[in-house]
Amino acid sequence: MANKYDALAASIIQNVGGKENVVNLAHCFTRLRFTLKDESKVNQEELRKLQGVIQLIMAGGQCQVVVGSKVDALYDLIVETYGLSTNSADNESPAGQKHNPVNALMNTMSGVLAPTLGILTAAGIIKGVISLFASLGWISTTSGLYMLLYAVGDGFFYFLPILLGFSAARRFKCSEYLGAAIGTALVYPAMVNIGSTMEVAGTILAGTPFAMDYYNTLFGIPIIMPGSGYTSSIIPIMLAVYLASKLEKTFKKSLPEAIRGILTPVLVLLITVPLTYIVIGPVSQGICGAIFMLVKALYECGVVGGIIAGALVGGGFGVLVMFGLHWVIISLALSNIGINGFDYIMASGGIGPMIGVAQGLCITLRTRSKKVRDLALPSFISQVCGVGEPLMYSILIPLKKPYAINILSGAVGGAVMGALRTKIYLFGGSGIFGFANYVNPTGDMSDLIKALIGTGIGMAFCFIVQWLTYDFEAEKKL
Repeated sequence: MANKYDALAASIIQNVGGKENVVNLAHCFTRLRFTLKDESKVNQEELRKLQGVIQLIMAGGQCQVVVGSKVDALYDLIVETYGLSTNSADNESPAGQKHNPVNALMNTMSGVLAPTLGILTAAGIIKGVISLFASLGWISTTSGLYMLLYAVGDGFFYFLPILLGFSAARRFKCSEYLGAAIGTALVYPAMVNIGSTMEVAGTILAGTPFAMDYYNTLFGIPIIMPGSGYTSSIIPIMLAVYLASKLEKTFKKSLPEAIRGILTPVLVLLITVPLTYIVIGPVSQGICGAIFMLVKALYECGVVGGIIAGALVGGGFGVLVMFGLHWVIISLALSNIGINGFDYIMASGGIGPMIGVAQGLCITLRTRSKKVRDLALPSFISQVCGVGEPLMYSILIPLKKPYAINILSGAVGGAVMGALRTKIYLFGGSGIFGFANYVNPTGDMSDLIKALIGTGIGMAFCFIVQWLTYDFEAEKKL
């Protein structure tokens, strides 16, 4: 049966250099992300002209085709029709291309996290909204409804290493269930609760900000378990599965065929899980902790430090999103929440969609062009739900000045939130749903109030500046 996107899918494949030029295909909320053998074969001009393509971005080692809400349908159609690989590791450079560590890191982060993004957002919205309702007294924390919905939201984040283990294994081309098994070992209740069931056996790096307690040893080597355990963690499971993928390939090549199927997963797990607990986990947690302390020091370096940090993140995060380079920031934010229970970075970084709400509304009301209004109104609605690409690529970037206003407004709102030392306690919904991220699970609403103040100031600034500086001549060229 013919699909309404058949022609568009065929044109996209043709203009990225054909099926044979595609190493890997992934997608997020609005973009098809192609990793290509030869980017010079991309017909960028024709891709941008295609009806149904919002924008084309060549960044982060990927050819990113922005197609909006039809991304799922197009992705499924292209994979089914052309049999493209969806589980190749993008960090393996195609033959003849120079390896780029930065691109490899970005591609790996997006490749592992992107498949979970829709569910992560859904779980975050559910957890945030139910926490907000409980804080407002609209629902009892002992009610069946609260318990069930909180299990849905919090359960996803608690067992995130299992899901990321599966996703990372697919990314690094090893057994998905092997990756999931490593994740289960990191969130096994007896290990997570070790601090409440055993006495502290010792402390490494005592007297430093990186001091870590341990409760048992493996051949005399401390088994480190962070205070919050590895639930909700990001980096340790990625590194562990990367190691497991290398070990699996080695054992499959070296072990006799008769015992290869049984001994390979046994040996991989026996090596990877202990190494994760005694080396990979503590080192990665220490690195994330160091980054968190640097960010925290900047935020707590008086009001000026918070203003600078908040302005940089609030104004700059949208630029990173535009190029698809925001995954490292998101992973750090998720790691901070997992380790410390809160995060400063994305508190300001999450302001962008609501800035877009104000700007989309302003342009809809201010424009004299029916074409611009037809673009701005649905884009405004998308912004309310946290999807910013339609407004960004259809109006802001083509008209240039509105995009500069968007960045400046994000910086203004972010600076206010930074000055107030605003925190988020989960990473889930965006747009209007994003306010639930600021609700402290203890019921403290102070960070939500700070977020409303900073977001309100940023939105008001954006609306006023956009209204006063609107260029009616420029919109005629759109």
